Amino acid sequence: MGGFSEFFMGTPGKMSQAQRFNPQQQGALQQLLGQSMGGLGGNQFDFAPIEQKARQGFEQQTVPSIAERFSSMGSGGGQRSSAFAGSLGDAASGLETNLASMRSQYGLSQQQNLMQMLQMALQPQFENMYQPSSQGFLGGMMGGMGQQAGQGIASLLPLLFGLRG
Repeated sequence: MGGFSEFFMGTPGKMSQAQRFNPQQQGALQQLLGQSMGGLGGNQFDFAPIEQKARQGFEQQTVPSIAERFSSMGSGGGQRSSAFAGSLGDAASGLETNLASMRSQYGLSQQQNLMQMLQMALQPQFENMYQPSSQGFLGGMMGGMGQQAGQGIASLLPLLFGLRG
């Protein structure tokens, strides 16, 4: 019965929603949401491997380089001097400062990545759509008849009042 009445009377306008993502995409977005929310709650990123590599490079390259410089001063006394200890101390201090800076930059970078993931995961899942009303057969016929009647009356008015167009 609904199709018959819609044909003659038309349909009102209505709103509907459509999914923007297929089930696999929805699952991926849910996973992103979980990961980003978990990561924002605490530091889940491990800086230790980066720190270990920097310390290893310091021990294998920087310390021998400084020792070699002081060894060239003759008879090994250079490595026992306070200048050697001071130079090693300065290098170690520089290493710690660089590591602290790198740790901070790494943390900020990871937080930015998490925020981007969260932004992607929180995008709207549905799209709202408006379907406009339709007149139907009778509405279209009545509209056409009304339009023709209006044109007919407009053409009769000059004749009725003796006006020339």
